[in-house]
Amino acid sequence: MRRKLKRSFYLSIRYKLFAIFVLVILIPFLLLLFIHISLTQKENKEAAEYSSRKMLDETRAYLEYKSEAISEVLNFIAFNELVKNAVTADSAPYEDIDTWHMDALQLSRLINQFRYNDDIQAIQIYMKKGLAEATENADFLRIKEVEDKPWYVRFAASKAVVAWLPSTDLEPDADPRELTVLRKIPNDHDVRQFDGIVRARVKQTAMESVLNHAILTPNAVAFLFNEEGELIGSSEGFEYPDELVGQVNALFADSDAGDSYDNDNYPIGGNRHLLGVQAIPHTDMKVALTVPYTDILQSTVKARNRIVTIFLFVVPFMLPLSYLVAESATKRIRRLIVHVRKVKHGNFQLAPLPVNEDEIGELTHNFNTMVQNISGLIEEKSSLGREVKNKELKALQAQINPHFLYNTLDLINVMAIESDARDIKRVVDELAVFYKLSLSNGKEYVTLESELKHIEAYVRIQNMRFGDGVRLEFEVSRDLYDCLLPKILLQPLLENAILHGIMEKDSEEGDIRVSAWTDKGDLLIEVADNGVGMDEEQLEAILKPAAKADLGGYGVRNIEERLQLSYGLQYGLKYDSAPGEGTRVLLRLPERRAE
Repeated sequence: MRRKLKRSFYLSIRYKLFAIFVLVILIPFLLLLFIHISLTQKENKEAAEYSSRKMLDETRAYLEYKSEAISEVLNFIAFNELVKNAVTADSAPYEDIDTWHMDALQLSRLINQFRYNDDIQAIQIYMKKGLAEATENADFLRIKEVEDKPWYVRFAASKAVVAWLPSTDLEPDADPRELTVLRKIPNDHDVRQFDGIVRARVKQTAMESVLNHAILTPNAVAFLFNEEGELIGSSEGFEYPDELVGQVNALFADSDAGDSYDNDNYPIGGNRHLLGVQAIPHTDMKVALTVPYTDILQSTVKARNRIVTIFLFVVPFMLPLSYLVAESATKRIRRLIVHVRKVKHGNFQLAPLPVNEDEIGELTHNFNTMVQNISGLIEEKSSLGREVKNKELKALQAQINPHFLYNTLDLINVMAIESDARDIKRVVDELAVFYKLSLSNGKEYVTLESELKHIEAYVRIQNMRFGDGVRLEFEVSRDLYDCLLPKILLQPLLENAILHGIMEKDSEEGDIRVSAWTDKGDLLIEVADNGVGMDEEQLEAILKPAAKADLGGYGVRNIEERLQLSYGLQYGLKYDSAPGEGTRVLLRLPERRAE
């Protein structure tokens, strides 16, 4: 019995997660359903009304900005002296076509200077005299031709200096969505009179894009009208009759609310609408926004129905003990996560986690095994790396020492025949210094100063061999002398520079420069020679395992592998060479100082 109870307690993880979902869903849905039925509907309605009014405010502000920008252009033109003179000038001189053309071109250039506003499609000037009186064209028009038009009569009689109206009022065949802005050109002697009119034809998208931005619900519409009750712009989907615009204009005119009018119970077609109207400052335009209440309530009803449906679907799956089951499952998961984070940061010395007989128990068992295996592999790899590094160093020394010792002893033999005992003593002394620095009392790492002395002794011996044909130069600050690096790191590079670079030249003479500096915590050492250099094929082959020994490939690969084994894959060698231009080798290793 006890065993059966234990087995039933350790359920599979999917049942535990299912029970967690049931518990997590049950409580929020109960609370959400209660809150929604009692409060949410009212709050959503208020939020929708607030959002609509806020959007209307933003739309009015943006329309005000656009209208001010357009009016500013017209003001610049209307008050320009050249324009004011042009509309009142005597037309007699313009009987000469050349004079008319010159002045018209000058005036057109001036007008085009002000067309920096992308919303303006074209600018025209109505003149009482001047250019238009002599010859009329698309840009300069006679006022007397439109003095009997209704739009002109209204505009001339009004005290306003700027008027917004549909372009169809001026031209019946114009685009119904295009706007026209009129600005009076004042008379210099009587500001109540005007000598001309500047007309700006505004693109149909200028106001329409702003009105479309105000739409928050599917069936809401926004529209723009002037003080005459004329519709001069609307959002997409505006299908209401012109009578609606007139009614809204009348409501706004009769209200005493100032520059705005609100009505949350405005009937349109027998349905309740939210209506907001605001006047656009410094213009005769008003913007209106209508939102059907069905749109406002639709989101609330859908949300409520969806919550109720999901709640009724979830209720039958609720179980009283789901919380305890979920707790037992997530507790072990959290404990496992803590151990995973420790392993992530490199801590593999962990006590094994307890294991149970379910999916989490199997996961825990595999995790314990994995940590033990990784810990063993890391230790094995560390030991193997140290062993490989030591063997590579010994292999380098074994490859370097016999060959160099043979050449040096051969030199001693020749000098013994051809020179006196002092020369023999000199080369033997240099050889002793070289090998003393090579052995370095068994130390694996030496200072940069010791390494420079080592290659200096090596070059002096080689100069005795090759007749002082190699010149060695150091560009190393004494502040870097205590930097640590693996021993016998530079000698193979100088050997390559001498044997495969300088000695390959016809003159068998050359320079080697050794430089060192630090960069962002790294020590950089450059060995540069002016030897024969290498082509791209030799450069690609020198660091590959199959590199030929006569190119110094073994010593170079040994240096590369020693640096990467000691410090990581981001460190090593970089070659730069071209035939006839010499070779530069750059070593990068971390900056470490001797204590």
